[in-house]
Amino acid sequence: MQSVEKIAPDKKAAATASGFHFRTPADIQDFANQPAKQTMMNALWSNHLNGFTQQGMLNNPWNTINTPAPTNYYNPIDNNPTSSAANIQWLAFPGRLEFNFPSASPDQLYQMADTGVMPGQISNDPCGTGQNVPYFPYGPRGWQDEYCEWAVTRNDAGKITRIDFTCENPEYWNTLWSIDPNQVLALYQSILDKPQITLKDLSVPGVVDPITNLPVYNPLNKWNSGPVSSATEGGAIHLTSTPNTIQTEIGLATTSTVQRFNPPPPPATTNTMWPSAQYNNLICIGQFGQRYRNSDPNIGGTVNNFVTAGNVVTLADPPGLYIQMPDFSNYVTPDGTDASTFWTIKRGSKSLKDQSGNPLPGNFILHAVFEVPADFPYTVGDIKISGKPISWGSQVAYTFKMQIVASAYTGTTPQGYEPVDNTPPDKTFAQPVQLFYQDYFDTLYSIKVANPVNHPIPLLSNSTYIPAVINIGTTAAKMVVVVDTCTAQPNQPATYPAVTFDDPNITAQVTAVKNNISYAVPGNSQPSTYQALYITVAVGNKTAAGEHGVYVTNAGQSRSVAMPALLTVTPVTCQATIAWQNTGVIVNANTKTTVNYTSGLWTANPADNGGQLYNAAGNPTFFPAPPGYPLAGQNIGALLGRIGNTVFLIGLGTIVPANLSGELQLCINDDLNKQYGAGLTDNIGAVSVTIEVS
Repeated sequence: MQSVEKIAPDKKAAATASGFHFRTPADIQDFANQPAKQTMMNALWSNHLNGFTQQGMLNNPWNTINTPAPTNYYNPIDNNPTSSAANIQWLAFPGRLEFNFPSASPDQLYQMADTGVMPGQISNDPCGTGQNVPYFPYGPRGWQDEYCEWAVTRNDAGKITRIDFTCENPEYWNTLWSIDPNQVLALYQSILDKPQITLKDLSVPGVVDPITNLPVYNPLNKWNSGPVSSATEGGAIHLTSTPNTIQTEIGLATTSTVQRFNPPPPPATTNTMWPSAQYNNLICIGQFGQRYRNSDPNIGGTVNNFVTAGNVVTLADPPGLYIQMPDFSNYVTPDGTDASTFWTIKRGSKSLKDQSGNPLPGNFILHAVFEVPADFPYTVGDIKISGKPISWGSQVAYTFKMQIVASAYTGTTPQGYEPVDNTPPDKTFAQPVQLFYQDYFDTLYSIKVANPVNHPIPLLSNSTYIPAVINIGTTAAKMVVVVDTCTAQPNQPATYPAVTFDDPNITAQVTAVKNNISYAVPGNSQPSTYQALYITVAVGNKTAAGEHGVYVTNAGQSRSVAMPALLTVTPVTCQATIAWQNTGVIVNANTKTTVNYTSGLWTANPADNGGQLYNAAGNPTFFPAPPGYPLAGQNIGALLGRIGNTVFLIGLGTIVPANLSGELQLCINDDLNKQYGAGLTDNIGAVSVTIEVS
């Protein structure tokens, strides 16, 4: 079963009924100078948040009882009535440290919060007796689990010179990478003030995106790993502790709207009010979040009380976790300079308005740096807080809070439920958890990530619920479904489950089963054990584009509920800025394959054609490509195909040359090797095609 922190499934993103779209965190626009990419980013991010929201509203129908779909949480994409906003705040310092080590002094707690070196083990079951295990969450900054993480830079004398604080969610950065890895690189360099960072540094070694053939993002790359920052490694760009995700935040908010009897029966009661002193107990009863954090009990209990008062709630747009301005009243600098002048908001803002222009409460800081400029004769380490020099970044973290913003309108109080429990065996169904491409799954699962408590876990724990993308027409994609409460056994095909989708044009065949797959599914503080189903997926040409759900049906059982939004199906699209892109379509000498342009505009040179984009035929004024281009003599900017080493013109449409075998790849006819200039870097746009195989 899932651990205490229940990870509910993604649900298929519904069409926008209200005209509302979720904004990016703090409404940040990372492609402000590239409108086409920003439009793509905004739409993709809104789709992801829509999926996360509907995921939480589904709850868990596979292996738990008393987990109904919430009635008092709403998705503003479906319905966006007038509502009122209120912020929920908590201390950024890790609250579980003081609970687990009550005899530790403040200085010892500060050191633990910065280093992750712990004086002992803790119980693996905060809601029961459990067993003692190394301090979790695991990971290079796992213990910083209040949705705020930081990395400290020191000089040769050991004094702190800079502290980077971040609350940015990993899902956003994975989405940003899918739009343009080079923009992610540029942001890393500018945010951390480290121009030495390279694209290779940010990539997972040994694996590429199966469609673009570009590197895959490594969320625990050398510049976003651990609490120490230097000129050669380290930094804090986005959250890395496994429970520190926006999917968790949304799941926590949705699940905590379900009312729980207080105390649980017997005897029978109608009371569902939980005072703040009992928020940690509510977490155990409802099985959401992690007990004794400053964040989870406060978020869950406050949202629960909103609903008890008869409100229908959501996370105010833009959903996110936000740093608040520190209280600088107890800071003293050596020369009397106001310490707040050394606090720089790198990303986000002090204030923000909703989409109607109304001010939202609190601050909306995503990344902040506390650093004394180099022309001052002292460093951060010379500044005092409450009379003590800043020796640890956590001393600063102790002076500010984090927040989310909720929005609510008046409704009715829903019924109460008894505590969450496991289903009996005859009513337990296979629960799809995540879907990956096989190369990605195998590679990330094989990479073990070290941490200060010497309990390595797979890098797969830092994957996200961002759905895998697959092209229409894909014939044989190798993928892996991670599943819970599945009865399949390795090497026993008769026990293999059926893997199906919410569109019959998508099919899958289970080829292998692996047991005892142990990692922390994003959102969970501790690893759990699952099964991995290796599947081959085909996507028919009549498949609807968009997000799709996955069913996993145990042998001998009827089909249960789909895990929606695990797979995004897209038309075959070729980007002008990327060399040879995979289509997923495998052809052979016995098939007839037809490729036809359907939509989209691009250019191989913004200076051509009066700056206007053109279609897959290429430059409207025929411009034969010189030697060194993929297809010399054919029009620059035309759409090309390749199978093996054979390159051919597609343009507005063609039949693939006969007697070729392999995967069909697409590319714009341009200077791929920068032999004549900028190559692909100045290109704009993309075109889409349909591919028919008969």
